[in-house]
Amino acid sequence: MLGASSIHELTSIDLLGEITLQMEWLGVGLACLIPLIFFIIAIALAVWVYKDAEKRDESGALWLIIVLLTGIIGLIIWLIVRPDMAEVERKRQQQQYYQQPPQQQQQYHQQPPKQSKQCPSCKNQMRHIDEHNRWYCDNCQEYK
Repeated sequence: MLGASSIHELTSIDLLGEITLQMEWLGVGLACLIPLIFFIIAIALAVWVYKDAEKRDESGALWLIIVLLTGIIGLIIWLIVRPDMAEVERKRQQQQYYQQPPQQQQQYHQQPPKQSKQCPSCKNQMRHIDEHNRWYCDNCQEYK
């Protein structure tokens, strides 16, 4: 027959076993949670690099893949090689300027006009575009 002390011992052993089992599950849970946290951080960094690269007129998709494959090393490489925003803005302004028709380009420079020339094709007057150092025919819409 079991005494009161042996029942108490069985209960404490069972309780200790349950606590150990719960601690094992907590360890398994943490072991799954930590990689998940690292994965979420890696995705967030890759998305930030993508947006930053697109903002700087670089290939965002390429940098997204690089950061996803290489992790923190890809992020460090991006931070080293990414272009300066002032340089990017200057390039954008230049592109906008050269995409305009020569009439609007000429408005930026109010220099006295050079002697006009006659277009060899249509015989209309041409004007000199200083940025390109060439003559432009408005009638033919081409440089000569």
